[in-house]
Amino acid sequence: MERKPSAVLIVALILWTFGVAGTVILPLFDQEINSATASGELRNYQEDSAEARGREIYVQNGCQTCHTQFVRALPADTNQNLGPVTKGGDYKYDLPHLLGSNRTGPDLMWVGLKYNEDWQRQHLIDPQSTSPGTIMPSFDYLSNQELDDLVAYLMSLKPTEERLEEYKKELNDAKSNSN
Repeated sequence: MERKPSAVLIVALILWTFGVAGTVILPLFDQEINSATASGELRNYQEDSAEARGREIYVQNGCQTCHTQFVRALPADTNQNLGPVTKGGDYKYDLPHLLGSNRTGPDLMWVGLKYNEDWQRQHLIDPQSTSPGTIMPSFDYLSNQELDDLVAYLMSLKPTEERLEEYKKELNDAKSNSN
């Protein structure tokens, strides 16, 4: 092989082709990934709804830079009680995907469960008043309509009741197994 670089190139190309097929092409045929979950259906916002406009404001202000929107099946996430582990179908209608890659701020996948609208609005206007010590900037420059839309989007980030019940059952099972 050392004397035939073309053979090495051909083997590398074959391995690369298998890698692409396994990671890009085969998942296209997986119905679980390509079908929206019930929670994913909740994120199928009407085009001019407050939630859709709020999502645009979220993107325009770069919120995904500091916040993720995915709960992993890892102790780092499950021990924080972030909510149910996310599934591929939860993102069926998310374009662009807002998974994020850095958790400078908390995960927002299910933030609609944690706080009410008044808290969300106050946190956006004056983050220090609700979370002392936070490095989150103030969004007090947004108009009232933009704040309403952003709050509507944040409040829409929650799982279905069935998914929440499953999650609570899993938590109770885990607690009883650890005792």
